[in-house]
Amino acid sequence: MREMKDSGIEWIGDVPQNWQLVRIKVCISRRDSGAWGEEATGEPGDCVCIRVADMDYDRLRLKDDLPFTYRNYEEKVIESLKLADGDILIEKSGGGEKTLVGRAVMFRGTHQAVFANFMERIRCPDFVRARFLLYILAVLYQSGYIKNYIKQTTGIQNLDISSMFSKEYLALPSVVVQDRITGFLDRKCSQIDAIIARQQEVIKKLKAYKLSVITEAVTKGLNPDVPMKDSGVEWIGEIPEHWDFRKIKNCCLIVDCKNRTPDPDPDGEYIVVRTTCIRDGSFSYEGSYHTNAENFKEWTAKGQPQHGDIFFTREAPMGEACLVPDADNLCMGQRVMFFRPLDGSDPRYILYSIYGPLAREYIDSKNKGSTVGHLKLGQVASLPLFYCPPKEQSEIADYLDKRCGAIDKVVEKKAKIISKLTDYKKSLIYEVVTGKKEV
Repeated sequence: MREMKDSGIEWIGDVPQNWQLVRIKVCISRRDSGAWGEEATGEPGDCVCIRVADMDYDRLRLKDDLPFTYRNYEEKVIESLKLADGDILIEKSGGGEKTLVGRAVMFRGTHQAVFANFMERIRCPDFVRARFLLYILAVLYQSGYIKNYIKQTTGIQNLDISSMFSKEYLALPSVVVQDRITGFLDRKCSQIDAIIARQQEVIKKLKAYKLSVITEAVTKGLNPDVPMKDSGVEWIGEIPEHWDFRKIKNCCLIVDCKNRTPDPDPDGEYIVVRTTCIRDGSFSYEGSYHTNAENFKEWTAKGQPQHGDIFFTREAPMGEACLVPDADNLCMGQRVMFFRPLDGSDPRYILYSIYGPLAREYIDSKNKGSTVGHLKLGQVASLPLFYCPPKEQSEIADYLDKRCGAIDKVVEKKAKIISKLTDYKKSLIYEVVTGKKEV
């Protein structure tokens, strides 16, 4: 059992007695800010530019098989910013609503590449192994401690790297111990990542299977002996003879949101539903916020969503839908709308149809060539589906609820396995790089 000492540093805790406490800046020999350059010309000066979007942060490296982005630079810029194998790249600007700025990865390779302006390149002196520092940066990020150095005056988060490196300490062992630690973590994390990847592949296949089950039900029905007719859509083929083609406006009342989102009020009793609440046919309160009675009244003037209606997003992300939960205090934020089925139509069938092939093909066709998916109100009104009698709709919905529910349970189990493995990996990295676990 090694003798430990209190580091006196909140996020580190106890460390081995013979490890040295040093400021992070002492472990860095060089820092460089990236550059975005100019449009590639096909002439000398074109160079691969690594972007934040190229990061595979979970594995602390760049993504495999990148579709490289080329930019044009002056020769002296390429020479100055050219990446070397083992360079650390840290995100200094960016982030998002659910993702903090400050992720770090390592560049591994010999091909010529530079890095974009939202990133900074870090190199270490001989007495610090870059991968050891990379794992330290991962702990700072995963623990959320990095929040102390994030500034946000606009929609972009900025990491005060200089301040963080100057103020924060790490516990530094000898180079021999660093090599032993990084070798151990590289092996263990690689094993964990492989298990996670297999679970993710199973989830991917299950979701594809679920979509095939939905597709079959909302285009062919449940009775294999019913007379069929040509659907008029070549890639769908035949549909039941008594079904017809309809637009969503012929099946549902459509109520759109206002042009701006209601103001937040932490003490408000009413909940504003945002696009982040609607994913893969399910509703979550994640990303919603409260508003006051005055705003609520104004925003529900066109109609208030209620249980039995269907939420639909027409922008960012486009075409997500779910059933409205059983709550009487919901109003829609910007980009969210709802459908209210007419003539006894089953809202579950309408929802499944929105995730069926006819509607998805239509939604995808409206998004081609656009960097920000957006459906206009008239386009939403023309959302297509195959319509059958309400009684049959309910039979199909009951069938899909059962089949899809069973698939969702398996997906949920796989997701829990991934979550546990991810938490274990984070804990392992922390325990090892702070010396609490000896390897």
